[in-house]
Amino acid sequence: MTIQHRTVDIEAAAKLWSEGLSAAQIASRFVVSRNVVIGIAYRNRDRFPPRQKRKLALSRRERTRRPAERAPELQPEPEIPATAFDAKRLKHAKPLHELTGRECCWPLNTGGPYQFCAAETTGRYCRNHHARSLPKKNEGKA
Repeated sequence: MTIQHRTVDIEAAAKLWSEGLSAAQIASRFVVSRNVVIGIAYRNRDRFPPRQKRKLALSRRERTRRPAERAPELQPEPEIPATAFDAKRLKHAKPLHELTGRECCWPLNTGGPYQFCAAETTGRYCRNHHARSLPKKNEGKA
């Protein structure tokens, strides 16, 4: 079994490269693989100048979008003010990594290091913080 080597004319390949043909198109003309052409271009950089990167085409949706039409910016969540209960619990607060599964995980402060309530509970929050986590009912409705 003999291995047949095909040769690529570097000058002709460089001319095709400068005309804008891809490595795959040049390879098909010389009946070699694309990687052969890429290897030749890499070893002969003076004859195969780098090409400008192509800009990716905009999607149909981006082409039709008006410039003023942008995604709405996310608003920061409103801060829940601390209560007297939170001030009392701050003495017994713990960092998150020290909480067990039966302790309230309501954050008591807004700056690090964060401290959490740690009151005994059967769920995620103690009774006070569970009530505060629920949306307020409108009392004005009749």
